[in-house]
Amino acid sequence: MVVVVVVVCVLDELSRAILPDSVRFCEEAFKCFDRKFVIANARVENCAIIYCNDGFCEMTGFSRPDIMQRPCTCDFLHGVLTDAAAIGQVAAAVLGSEERKVDITYHRKDGCSENGGP
Repeated sequence: MVVVVVVVCVLDELSRAILPDSVRFCEEAFKCFDRKFVIANARVENCAIIYCNDGFCEMTGFSRPDIMQRPCTCDFLHGVLTDAAAIGQVAAAVLGSEERKVDITYHRKDGCSENGGP
């Protein structure tokens, strides 16, 4: 199982100025746990992704430019094995600004799931 962390934050002008420091903090904090993560902006439509680490790109097969500005619910990673109830739980957590652990099957850009299936 792969753990993906989604960090949703509200960005104003001040927080945009310190965003590089926040990204470095997340990189260091999650490095020892080998976590894949995205950071999203709650002030824009769909809580758009504004940063993803290299591990997330490697895991999904998408390049960073392919991922930027997509919804933080990662609906671009849904596939035939992605459970509708899990999709709803992820959306509810993001909309409700709550921490939640959700087991969900995401698919790579090539269509394979994390466990090798279609």
